[in-house]
Amino acid sequence: MNDQPDPLFQFPELCDELAVVLNNFLEQLLTQFQNHYFAQIHRYYAELPQPHRHTDQMPLPLEDPPF
Repeated sequence: MNDQPDPLFQFPELCDELAVVLNNFLEQLLTQFQNHYFAQIHRYYAELPQPHRHTDQMPLPLEDPPF
């Protein structure tokens, strides 16, 4: 639970059952949205410049190993 107020939206207190119902609704809404707009979403990400996507390699070796 996050006790810090969000500056854009103040979440109201909800009972446990309503929180679960709302969560399920939002998950279903997102799934249907993504299914409906899949082509546009895919096209948008496919058109992003390649260097900013998954092609950048992490610099190795680490100067300060974590262990």
